[in-house]
Amino acid sequence: MESSRSRLVALCAIQFVDVMGVTVVVSALPRMLADVGGSAAQAGLLVPVYAVGFSSALLLAARLGDRLGSRRVLIAGLVFFAVGSVVAAAAPTMVMLVAGRGLQGLAAAVSVPNALVLLTRAAESEAARARVLSAWNACGGLAGAAGLLVGGLTTSAVSWRAIFWGNLVVTAALGVMVLRVVERDQPIADRPKAFAPQSIGLQVLVVAAIVAAANTYSQPWPVVTALALIGVIAAVLLVRRERRTSSPLVPSELWRRPFVAGLAGSFGITATTSSFVVVGTIFLQEARGFSPATAGLGILPFSIAVVVAAWSAGRLPVRVSLRGKLVGALLLIVAGAVVAGVWLSTAALFAGLVLAGLGNGLGAVAAYGLGTAVPAEQQGSAAGLLNTGAQIGTATMVAVTIALAGRATGLSYSVGWLTVAVTAILVTVGVSCVTRKRTRS
Repeated sequence: MESSRSRLVALCAIQFVDVMGVTVVVSALPRMLADVGGSAAQAGLLVPVYAVGFSSALLLAARLGDRLGSRRVLIAGLVFFAVGSVVAAAAPTMVMLVAGRGLQGLAAAVSVPNALVLLTRAAESEAARARVLSAWNACGGLAGAAGLLVGGLTTSAVSWRAIFWGNLVVTAALGVMVLRVVERDQPIADRPKAFAPQSIGLQVLVVAAIVAAANTYSQPWPVVTALALIGVIAAVLLVRRERRTSSPLVPSELWRRPFVAGLAGSFGITATTSSFVVVGTIFLQEARGFSPATAGLGILPFSIAVVVAAWSAGRLPVRVSLRGKLVGALLLIVAGAVVAGVWLSTAALFAGLVLAGLGNGLGAVAAYGLGTAVPAEQQGSAAGLLNTGAQIGTATMVAVTIALAGRATGLSYSVGWLTVAVTAILVTVGVSCVTRKRTRS
């Protein structure tokens, strides 16, 4: 029992640290730029480079876990994350700092899906799997807001470099815990076939181009258009290749209704709630005069609601299906966006944040529950795709939401939250259609 609890803590902590890495530098950006001689224009590189590395390599890393062993690949990811932390902590120039952040993002991609696979494989029953997924998603929900607080407090109290030196210490501790409490990889009887380098390259190019385009929406339109076009062309080539090859990157058997519903849910939950929180943060600062630090604290109701809902999701009655939980979660997000967008007050925003947080926590557990209910040899691919969907959802829809709200006249915040509500409704319809006939939990 103690070993099981320690395993849960170690693997969920990996999720927490890696997801927190996306936002932990935001509060420290001004001092980072001053110390390494970076310009204000270069500030936009430090967050996207991590996100691009994180999202583009998730599927590849998960498939490597299928072939080489998830524990072994997870340890490699922690080592690479430590190396990236050292490079960033000691960086004398902007180029080195960006390189360190990029390596951290790639390392996070290696670690997260394999930690999820190890977590779900160890669950001995559906109830146990629901509980570990609840803990997993609660940690992910807390990580984003924690990154803003940890980054700001560490920079103010010590130095921004202490963020990365701290990552090194934490990563070393997590590596020791994994070696002690996670069982060695067992021989794989039906080892997946090798996948072609062309498929790998195309998949990485697709995700990297899409995420990069979304994160550079404020750049001149030819840049964004070129990146988006590269992503579309690479996606077409990837689909054609996957249909024709005997060794696809994603096994064709994986594309069953429950998994597709889980993938859609993973995309939709993060796409809508990330956009909701970003618009809310801007609203608190621009419309209500909150300072950046106070606005960050104002998002805490969302994070608390995520943890409460995720922790409770695995304890709901068995008769409440995963499909029902996911649809209910998306409708909570719709309700939260409507409340915030119609009343446009601080109190309404806080109420909306709580509703959206409950939807996030409940929906993420349901989506991952649907998506990971696959045979053991497909666990890596499933985990990689679910995490990729979540990362793409955040990167693309935040950009779309801000772009639509910025172009509107009058109540632009209402337009932002309306975009969130419409997106959640569309995903709800999609999940309902996919699961209408066959998905049962």
